[in-house]
Amino acid sequence: MSNELEEKTLNLYPIDYPFETLVSRITAETPKTVLNPDFQRKYKWDKDGWGRASKFIESCLMRIPLPSCYFAEDDDRRQLVIDGVQRLTTIARFFNDEFALEGMTTFKNLEGKKFSELGDLQAELESTTIRCIVLRKENPKKLIREIFARLNQGAVELSAQEIRHAIYPGALDDLLVELAEIDEIKNFGIVDGGNRVRNDREPEEQVLRFFAFLEDLQLAEFNDVLSDFLDSYMEHNFEATDKEIDQLRNQFNSALKNCKDVFGEDLFLDATRDRPKQGMIHYDLLMLTVGLLDPKLVLTNKEKIKSAYDQLCKSDDFRRTLSGGLQKKRPF
Repeated sequence: MSNELEEKTLNLYPIDYPFETLVSRITAETPKTVLNPDFQRKYKWDKDGWGRASKFIESCLMRIPLPSCYFAEDDDRRQLVIDGVQRLTTIARFFNDEFALEGMTTFKNLEGKKFSELGDLQAELESTTIRCIVLRKENPKKLIREIFARLNQGAVELSAQEIRHAIYPGALDDLLVELAEIDEIKNFGIVDGGNRVRNDREPEEQVLRFFAFLEDLQLAEFNDVLSDFLDSYMEHNFEATDKEIDQLRNQFNSALKNCKDVFGEDLFLDATRDRPKQGMIHYDLLMLTVGLLDPKLVLTNKEKIKSAYDQLCKSDDFRRTLSGGLQKKRPF
């Protein structure tokens, strides 16, 4: 097989897991099948009672063929669930007696019963199998990202950062989660009294933007597609050392403090506009210019810096760059 084809073809194997085996793998002290809704969409099937989850269990008892689940191996050969989290969570919760069946139409005699009350049908469910497609750890991360995105193009599509969070767990991802809780990042772009809530791990991606651009200030590796640029940084740095993580944390906090010291309540917005609002272009630009200055220099010259930025925001050339989109390649 050519190298080009290998890079575009999945290395995988199918396996039919009995429910009993899956539940034991999921609930083991050190899980072998990692069913972590935190890196996918949260569990949805209990929002309005347990009707949807019960219908799934009833379908299993009726032996209706089930859609395949998809797992990705990590470096320890654990299997991370990348598609099927709702189904597998339902199975694990039902086996743990966390809900009783409701709204049954075929097995009406099971209405209100938990798993422990199913009698002979317990063994029926335990031996029910579901086809699982396991993507081997040897697959390129870029290909896993592509599959993850394609499998989750249903009613609730995952954001690029949710996919990164799933594929690149580790010290860097933990740092993104930590820094995303800073008020200025967590509440970025949210107007007082507004209803908007940042979701889909937007704050974490905002932090990631700073680190990715910081590593490549000349944009030598930027191909005009921001998502690819962030993917590449995450792939190369997700296993950063403790020392590297501390350095990144300090760089981010220092840059943010510089910006706050200069702009105060006008942080990351164009104060020259009639209706100023925060924008990502202002965040990127200021964090990677003002943010990288010596803090003493910033404090001494903060009025000059703010005045210079206001003049930049008023310039026709700058405003034309804003109309061209934020993902095009241009110097800061």
